[in-house]
Amino acid sequence: MADFKTKICCIGAGYVGGPTMATIALKCPDVKVHVVDINPKQIARWNSDNLPIYEPGLDDVVKQVRNKNLFFSTKIDEAIRECEIIFVSVNTPTKTYGVGAGRAADLKNWELAARNIAKVANGPKVIVEKSTLPVRTAHSMRKVLMANDRKIHFEVLSNPEFLAEGT
Repeated sequence: MADFKTKICCIGAGYVGGPTMATIALKCPDVKVHVVDINPKQIARWNSDNLPIYEPGLDDVVKQVRNKNLFFSTKIDEAIRECEIIFVSVNTPTKTYGVGAGRAADLKNWELAARNIAKVANGPKVIVEKSTLPVRTAHSMRKVLMANDRKIHFEVLSNPEFLAEGT
């Protein structure tokens, strides 16, 4: 299928982004789904027969839709420009320094993702914060996105992820 009704991407090919996007691709064959990540080894594993994570049935789902309407790559900027809806599911490790060290989430990766979206977006986008981030992170993400000097409009939605890896 060359023409897709909608194009979405997910920044972050980890435990949340990969399975979520694979499921969307399976259930919505008219939606083109990009999963992008800065880690080429992670992307290579999603494009192989040895997926980087295990979930029952995930391997079969990915095999059904990969390279049909589900695509894995490191081409983050291209995916941001092409897609109308952008999920942000980047890693949020526990802080190892400063206030909250050992307890609070380190939000540097989501902030970098938001700044990159604001920098390379070529028009209005819907941004979906899909992660195990703290409450009100989507509000902070909106502030980062709306600070762009090109006056591009972003709608920011929060779609919390409550499961942790291995649960």
